[in-house]
Amino acid sequence: MKSRIIRMAPVRLLVLSMTSLLIVGAATAGRNVAVPQANPVFSSSYTDLTKCGSGMTKKEEREAEKHGQDIPTLCKGYDGYSVSIDYSACASSFRITKGEEDISLGMQSVGWKQKTVEWRMANGKPFAVIMRFYEYEGDDLCASNGKIKSESLMVRGLKGFEHIEESVDARTPNANVKARELADKGFARPKS
Repeated sequence: MKSRIIRMAPVRLLVLSMTSLLIVGAATAGRNVAVPQANPVFSSSYTDLTKCGSGMTKKEEREAEKHGQDIPTLCKGYDGYSVSIDYSACASSFRITKGEEDISLGMQSVGWKQKTVEWRMANGKPFAVIMRFYEYEGDDLCASNGKIKSESLMVRGLKGFEHIEESVDARTPNANVKARELADKGFARPKS
């Protein structure tokens, strides 16, 4: 038996293609089908640093105090990240943590003035943080009542975006907008 070559008229081929598309469309109707976005949607979310606990149980806190240890502050962030603040005699160490990931943001005085951490998001996922830092007259972090010499908005990238490391003078006009723009440009920049 010889195989036959079936030749379809262009109109029949078009009808067959359209029917196939309709069948696939019906099969996926009502489902969320991921469509890659050409341009990410940037937004911000915030962590209030004034409403955080220690991340410890009350018993652990009592034990730490009993041994003269400072009680840390642990603030819930986004996508499993936390803002961790550890204390020493006169300084506070700010870090972003998630599992084994530990990103140092810097040191401030114990009487730190920051109220929030801004999380830069791309399509709802955090990729960077923006935080205000103060520099006091003199070199002593213990001088929490000292005169503020400068303020800056520090921009740091999270895992996969470690190349984002920027700073904006907080006293310049639209400093927050500039910090966001730097973070967003860093998102688009190829990772090295």
